[in-house]
Amino acid sequence: MKFRWIYNSDESLPITEQIKVSRNYPDSFFSATFADIPDISLMKDITKAATRIVQAVKNKEKIIIFGHDDLDGITATYILFDFLEKIGSQNHFYYIPNRLIENHGIQENFIRKVKNEKFDLVITVDGGISSYEAVKKLNEIGCEVIITDHHLVPEKIPPALAVVNPKQHDCKYPYKMLAGVGVSFFLVWKISQLLKTEFDFNYFFWVAAGSVADKVPLNGVNRILVRESLKFFHDFNDSTFVTLTSFYSFNSTISSQLGFINFVTKLFSNGREKDGEHKALRILLASPAEKARLIEEMLLSLQNYESQINNLKIFLDNLEGIPDYGFVYFDENNEIPYEFLGYCASYISRNNKIPVFFMKNLRGKLVCEARCTEGFNVVETFRFCKNELNQFGGHKQAAGFVAELSQKDKIREKIYAYLSKNREIVYRHKILTVDAMLTVSQAQNLSANDLDVFQPFGEGNPQPVIVIKDFMPETDFPKLNFAEILPPLDKKEKYFLACNLVGNNLYPLDFAKKQEWKNYEN
Repeated sequence: MKFRWIYNSDESLPITEQIKVSRNYPDSFFSATFADIPDISLMKDITKAATRIVQAVKNKEKIIIFGHDDLDGITATYILFDFLEKIGSQNHFYYIPNRLIENHGIQENFIRKVKNEKFDLVITVDGGISSYEAVKKLNEIGCEVIITDHHLVPEKIPPALAVVNPKQHDCKYPYKMLAGVGVSFFLVWKISQLLKTEFDFNYFFWVAAGSVADKVPLNGVNRILVRESLKFFHDFNDSTFVTLTSFYSFNSTISSQLGFINFVTKLFSNGREKDGEHKALRILLASPAEKARLIEEMLLSLQNYESQINNLKIFLDNLEGIPDYGFVYFDENNEIPYEFLGYCASYISRNNKIPVFFMKNLRGKLVCEARCTEGFNVVETFRFCKNELNQFGGHKQAAGFVAELSQKDKIREKIYAYLSKNREIVYRHKILTVDAMLTVSQAQNLSANDLDVFQPFGEGNPQPVIVIKDFMPETDFPKLNFAEILPPLDKKEKYFLACNLVGNNLYPLDFAKKQEWKNYEN
């Protein structure tokens, strides 16, 4: 057993009831609808931001949206950009920074662009909360700034006209874990209320896609936004959505619809360009004929992306010497492209349930992407090292920093010191919470549709962990659909095998010999 197993249900119950007991979900988890979304006016500064944007559109002011180059940032930019056009703006633009050639946050080149092209208003989406000095400079050149973000709020908040971020300590909005696209959508919603106009129903799809892609907790408001959007999947008629369906077919099952969202996520993750452009955003704004051509181009990039992922998995599976309380890795031989740094940290963290920090040299700077599982906070780790860092930010379980390359050894030393000091927190959370126990014959009849009531799965609502009892590899392996090769097991020994069910395939997570099962916790 790699992990400590906990099981708090009743194996005599049907699988859905076992999971409900295990997770103790309230009835609202299954019944909440769009009508249950809390009043968006409770979001700090949202009315102030919406009012300023309405004024800017009416006065024909020059507006630029500063986005982010992942799907959350792309969809957040698109929804706001498209809505500004629909309410009459003819003088608005966007800028998507390319993380491969620009550092995180608002940089000098963007400030120069704003000054030279005489923009009146900058609106950030999915970022900006850590850009204090940049916002100060924008103010100095006479440009007002509205920040919309969802990342953790630093001690020093930028001096913007309005800061819309539910994580602000004095924000009264009750749900704090929105994606960047969720915040952007709420801003659009508030503008539509002020103007007494409707927003495009298709925005719900892009909110769902961006939220799933950004791995925000899929509970509360996020679950409503995603789950309810899936109910109306076949009603969406957005031209990009329709064009994409000709490249990926799906049916009425939630699993199939989420598969389509995952396809869009991977496809649109490969469109980074220079000068503030992004191919995914160009697709969203293009004519139908142009959309199809650009998507075909991006499919070629997707093939290369998937090949790189497979090669990285092989590389990561062969890494040795990973401590059981946390891991810091510097890509000395430049084997990991920067855009995959977060993926690598996530892969090792998920498989070992430890905090993981992947660092590399990017254009002469030390950059890092960190990931961790429940119970740990990588941002607090960065705060422990803040004297050595130029900039850091993100979420508790997914964050990054930029520092001078000369600080590499000092930072690694301090991170390991912090990990060592907090190793008990890591050990305490190296658990596998078992949601259901099944016999081999019950597992044979299990399908993804049996779990649809709990979908969508993600952070805050993970794939259920199912333990197959009395599993004998020699006789039972051929009876079940395994997506991966099993770990080396004694063919004639009986095991308790912990798995996830993804689609109709089982993914092994951990195993215990039958005699070890007595050690599980009730």
